[in-house]
Amino acid sequence: MPRCIPLIFCVLALLLPAACSTTPARSGTTRPEPIKNLHILAPGLYSGDEPATAAHYDQLSSLGIKTVISVDAIAPDQDLAAQYNIRIVHLPIGYDGIEETRAIELAAAITQLEHPIYLHCHHGKHRGPAAIGVGAIGAGIITNNQAIEFMTIAGTSLNYPGLYSAARNANPLDQSILDIVQEFPARAPISGFVESMGKLDRLHDQLWDIAENDWQASADHPDHSATAISGQVYDHMRAMLQLEFFKKKGSMMRSRFEDSIRTAGEVESSINDNYFPAALDALNSLSNSCIDCHDRFRN
Repeated sequence: MPRCIPLIFCVLALLLPAACSTTPARSGTTRPEPIKNLHILAPGLYSGDEPATAAHYDQLSSLGIKTVISVDAIAPDQDLAAQYNIRIVHLPIGYDGIEETRAIELAAAITQLEHPIYLHCHHGKHRGPAAIGVGAIGAGIITNNQAIEFMTIAGTSLNYPGLYSAARNANPLDQSILDIVQEFPARAPISGFVESMGKLDRLHDQLWDIAENDWQASADHPDHSATAISGQVYDHMRAMLQLEFFKKKGSMMRSRFEDSIRTAGEVESSINDNYFPAALDALNSLSNSCIDCHDRFRN
């Protein structure tokens, strides 16, 4: 196993021009939007937000990135990544924690795949830093305390206790365990529509329970924070749009579901901004859109 690396390397992200911005544009041109929340955990291990454009992949290429691992619900664009000779791996996790099997896969990916590696979630602040920390612990690269410190530097909210718990409880893994993992999918399978709707319904109910409790987690479920559950609702709905179900349905149903996703994003962002009246308005709108959609397309 590699020796633990001092966490000073994550601070270097603040000192490396290439890691913080794209090459300055010439006068009169528009400067491409750089990758956000970019940090270095250890040599060859980066985390940040979703690379969504050619400019983002150009930036990753300038850093020498060979592998991109997404823990977001949405798999990265393989065709775009291939233009920069970057391999894509999709190992999605939720906001509520990291299951043991996924932790092993993350550690195996960090051990086996070509470095430098860039691991990302949607915004690069919560799931991504936790996942790369857990994977690096499993690979024997950093300690639990270093993972927690890295998450703090990256801005991981304390409202995601499951992510912090995963980092605190992760353990270095024997190489024989990591060697069992042989496949790293470019697009992880998504559950069927009925199963996905069932999960969304449960998350929706949990969010309403929190809203009716003055936006505080209950004593029975302290891990069900408003921030965590609203993030799961938004993330889960984004993933559902990739289902074959929506490819077969007409544009009207898809368009309405896209509107609902935007409303779910408003719920999450309002909660993150501690603007709870707006969060409640958006949650009411989301619930009403679900009822209307059921009346129109299901019932």
